Amino acid sequence: MNASQKDMLKFYGNDTICLDFTHGMNAYGFDLATLLVLDEKREGFPAAFILSNRQDSTALTLTFAAIKEHTCISPRVMMTDDSESFFNAWKTVFGIPEKRLLRTWHVDRSWRRSISRLITKKEIQVEAYKIVRSLLGER
Repeated sequence: MNASQKDMLKFYGNDTICLDFTHGMNAYGFDLATLLVLDEKREGFPAAFILSNRQDSTALTLTFAAIKEHTCISPRVMMTDDSESFFNAWKTVFGIPEKRLLRTWHVDRSWRRSISRLITKKEIQVEAYKIVRSLLGER
């Protein structure tokens, strides 16, 4: 984390934090995790990068502890993928946020898989997907 990232994390880190892994980008088995904060325009700013060959809670707990040591943030909202390792490590270091959100891509993937598994007719699958997908826009 450089000085600009640290400043952004300190300034915006008590609102919303987004965590995302990018998998399989190299031949060495390393994954890239990005910790983003939402700025005043509600756009993601990459506040920290985690390059690791492990995605388990133990490795992430060490990383989050180092981030906490330099920032002392306490975000209200956390958005992650559907893996529990991020959330388990996060709550170990920072506590449980007020809200936990799942990324739209992961929700959509889960819906598609469930619909395919539970409904055999393709035309009914399409209609069911349209209905559940419309729920993402509801407030």
